[in-house]
Amino acid sequence: MPENPQLIKKRIKTATNISQIAKAMEMISASKIRRAEKAVINNRPYSEKITYIVSRFLANRDARELRSPLMEKNSSMKKLIIAISPDKGLCGGLLNKLFEKLIEYGNSNNYLISIGKKVESFSAGHDFDLVASFKMGSSFPPYSFIYPILSIAKQYYLEKKVSEVIVIFSEFKNVLVQRAVIRKGLPIEPEKDLVSRELPYIFETGIANMIDELLPYYLEVKFYNALIQAFTSEQAARMVAMRNAKENAIEITDYLTLHFNKLRQERITNEILDLSNSQFA
Repeated sequence: MPENPQLIKKRIKTATNISQIAKAMEMISASKIRRAEKAVINNRPYSEKITYIVSRFLANRDARELRSPLMEKNSSMKKLIIAISPDKGLCGGLLNKLFEKLIEYGNSNNYLISIGKKVESFSAGHDFDLVASFKMGSSFPPYSFIYPILSIAKQYYLEKKVSEVIVIFSEFKNVLVQRAVIRKGLPIEPEKDLVSRELPYIFETGIANMIDELLPYYLEVKFYNALIQAFTSEQAARMVAMRNAKENAIEITDYLTLHFNKLRQERITNEILDLSNSQFA
């Protein structure tokens, strides 16, 4: 601990500024997370329901006899990874967990679409073939955000350049818990636990037309759900990180202030003793 009072005062000022900045960033993330968390909670039943419908739909005997291009597998050795990250840091261990998942696919056999500046910068140091990059942005992503990304993904898959399209993102559990996950986007496969029995439905409009219209929409919903979960996870992680930074800065300020007051009191006491000694000398 420095004994120079002027240096201590500078450190107190620095710690105070940090606490104020961290508080402002915490409040910004808190204001964003309210809408984002509500959107995730509201979208979750919808996403689960369309997954259930598609899986049960594909369990139909007539549907199994038809094959959509989005369901057909191919023998390509490459995969396309869509990785979603924040544009900015200061969000705790969120990025490290995300990058650990991405490293599992970090080789020259895989293409990458980066969403967020952080994952774009990270990919530059690894053997990814970067196909396209998009900014995540600081505002809640609109539904239209997903169209150019999915257009590239479907193009690569339908042209059989890749055998799989994988999405890596931070799944939002709650404000305190976010985890990096890997989800398969293409080929579309029904959830195995949802196809145990057929539904006695008759598809009057023609099952082939329904597959062609339903599967692209299903893919959109699943990907948009991943996108808003990633955005919400970013805001939650940043809010918690800034709250911790603010509290740590306040503790440092209090400690340095106490130490500064002790040094000042010691100096005053020593000056009084010197003055008393000089009078009685």
